[in-house]
Amino acid sequence: MLVDDIDAAAFEAYCRPYGGSLVGVLAAVALAAREISGLDVYRTVVPFHTRAKSRWADSVGWYVGGAPIEIPVEHATDFDDALRMVRATLRENRPLARMPIARVLRLLGADFRPTSPDLYSIVSYVDSRALPGSERWQELKAYGLIRVSYGDQVCAWVTRVHEGLQFACRIPDNVIADKNMRLCMELVRERVVEVARQAVPAAVGRA
Repeated sequence: MLVDDIDAAAFEAYCRPYGGSLVGVLAAVALAAREISGLDVYRTVVPFHTRAKSRWADSVGWYVGGAPIEIPVEHATDFDDALRMVRATLRENRPLARMPIARVLRLLGADFRPTSPDLYSIVSYVDSRALPGSERWQELKAYGLIRVSYGDQVCAWVTRVHEGLQFACRIPDNVIADKNMRLCMELVRERVVEVARQAVPAAVGRA
């Protein structure tokens, strides 16, 4: 768990004018990546559902496409700047999620060129609280399954559950990746908490 429900709710409220928690999570990850590696531009792929028409509402399947995004984090002076950048690139690039991602990446040139069996890294956000039975997931010890990959990319999944924000990832199996991913997770947690505590008055229950 990254943060509890109180901080997750306050973070969501703060980010809502910019598009919500997805925008906030991407902004926090982008700033963490800049702090760890000195990146001028942060690039990743964001999954979006493509179940856009009501006729698919009850069908079984994984209706998901990926939209590549590019965030010029070197120009972000604070978190709000990063939020605005993420919102702008998501608005512009989300339609790409309805196209074959491998083709999109080829057209984007060398900066998005695959270097391993994993075509790309991803940062995914899903709010699962509307799913039937999700309020019992902790009691049932439910967890997500992440496949093994022999690639060199980092994939991160942030899920809003009733208890707060949950973080899972797949990373290359080496000491550097493990160290940096743990640091990234802590920086994201610190950012979420900082923003949440700014957004919520002490009367909500925080000292």
